[in-house]
Amino acid sequence: MHFSDIVNQHYDELNEVDLIMGKYINSNVNQVILMSTNEFAKSCHTSKSSVIRYSQKLGFTGFSELRNFLKWQKDPKTETAFEAFASRVCDDASRTITYIKDANWKEIYQKLEESENVYLLATGVTQQSQATELQRLLLLIGKPAQLIPASSQSNEFRRIVERLSERDLIFILSLSGENQHLSNVLNILSVQQSTLVSITNMQNNWLSGRADYSLYASSSRSPIPNDWWLQTASSFFLVIEAFAFGYMDYLRDVN
Repeated sequence: MHFSDIVNQHYDELNEVDLIMGKYINSNVNQVILMSTNEFAKSCHTSKSSVIRYSQKLGFTGFSELRNFLKWQKDPKTETAFEAFASRVCDDASRTITYIKDANWKEIYQKLEESENVYLLATGVTQQSQATELQRLLLLIGKPAQLIPASSQSNEFRRIVERLSERDLIFILSLSGENQHLSNVLNILSVQQSTLVSITNMQNNWLSGRADYSLYASSSRSPIPNDWWLQTASSFFLVIEAFAFGYMDYLRDVN
């Protein structure tokens, strides 16, 4: 997969500044692979944080990984210092575990305990699996949750919205958190004043900015273009298990 394919894949998530950076990269690949983050930001008349956010929208951990991808794309035989992708699983798990140890989810647990209904919305195949696992654990704990499509046009979503109230809790799972097509969904949900919890990759993103509470997991894309389809996802299950088991601990402490 080439860089342009990745951009096309995430096109709906990109804003005008992102598109300008993409065009600059396509026209100046040889220069970009030699630039620092600050140098690239200056060339595109934007900020370092915008460059990092753009890189993360495309599935990279940051601009350095994006730049290495471009180097590899230009010459697959280039001996770029890529670590084995298998080690990314361990690194993502380690970052996620550190986050879990520092996280304080007491307010979310209070909302979950007080909620009348719990709903799970997932974007993407992998997120559907994660939502199903969260549904299973909540059911075992005694807090049933309903899985509904993350589409404002679906009959299931429209029917649920008719019954939503401020006593309901909604989890939305998204890898990047930049799914702009969720805008209609969130606008509708905000009117009902239900509590929204996002579960996304470990980065600042559009969805977490709109949610009342956020859970994060670390996920990395393979740095090798030929392995474009590889991206770690196991850390999301770590967060889901830690959250569910933590809720059991919370119930024991308050009851």
